[in-house]
Amino acid sequence: MKKRMSQITILLLLPMLLLFPIHSLSAQTHDIDPLEMYAPVDIDDHWAHDALDNFVNADLLRGYLDSQGTLSIRPNNSISRAEFVAILVRALNLTSEGSGKNFADVEEDKWYYEPVRIASSLGIVNGISETRFGPDRLITRGDIAVLVVRAFSSTVQFAGEPKQFTDVPDYYATSSIMSASQVGIVGGVTETEFRPYANARRAEAVVMLQRAMNLENTNLPEDEIMISLVNDIESLNFELMNEQRFEELMNFYDIYNTGYYLALSNSSLMDFRSLTEEGYEIQMTTDTVPTMRVIEKNDRFATVESTGGVYTTTMWDGAEQTSTTDAIDSIYKLKKMPDDRWKIYAYYVYE
Repeated sequence: MKKRMSQITILLLLPMLLLFPIHSLSAQTHDIDPLEMYAPVDIDDHWAHDALDNFVNADLLRGYLDSQGTLSIRPNNSISRAEFVAILVRALNLTSEGSGKNFADVEEDKWYYEPVRIASSLGIVNGISETRFGPDRLITRGDIAVLVVRAFSSTVQFAGEPKQFTDVPDYYATSSIMSASQVGIVGGVTETEFRPYANARRAEAVVMLQRAMNLENTNLPEDEIMISLVNDIESLNFELMNEQRFEELMNFYDIYNTGYYLALSNSSLMDFRSLTEEGYEIQMTTDTVPTMRVIEKNDRFATVESTGGVYTTTMWDGAEQTSTTDAIDSIYKLKKMPDDRWKIYAYYVYE
């Protein structure tokens, strides 16, 4: 399975674009920037690709965009304490009205002020001293284990046989490392070594969080609700597209889509709108309703698989008419938002 820069609506238009010479379309799509934020160039062959790609698509991990528009995640770089706390708070949708701890090196105008305030007020993170947080200090593997266990203490059951690491001393992070190893959140660098004092890499931090979230099952969504949501979203999407209600579509996307899928939907809408402005008429129909089932879920994420769907697209410019029929099997990835609503954040088509 491979990500394609297309959702059903634009995917069905691709055969048409090969038949109709629409020069202005390519010029317009070239200027679209948001999708670049979901196409990092340095994770394709990385051992942590799946977790990194998922975090990027869900807007949980932000990369570095250079002047050429190239996005990189830098998965092998070390990660600071402030960076990890920010990702943790974002991934878990953590909120708090508490004032948090008063750290002299965490000023209100800093980008990390809010996540540190939230995490410290919830008892997830402490400082490196009574008065300093150390936002720029690199976080160690042992420290991450401590923060993850604290953050997931009420949603993950830490039980099982812990791994026996020969290099973990008796210190403040020992019990957390053991607890995290019991459920597979952390593993060793080797069979016997954990290297608790080693600086954690960005990829390691994301993988630990992803593994922990995969274990959350205290508030699972109902399959029927997820399936119904995806069906309703795609049905209304087709209806609004066919009726060319573009302004409504933009509002619709903001309500039901997020992350990569929101950028993808808006990009597809611009392509569709460009075609209609050049005088083309397009109609898309569902010939065979797909079968949908939930194949993965936890408290925060769900994956809905769609198989057996057959779709026909008809496109004409007044003189020439062309129709194509495509069978498309795909999956939708949804995440729970801070307001408890579910949104689609990624869409993949099976090759």
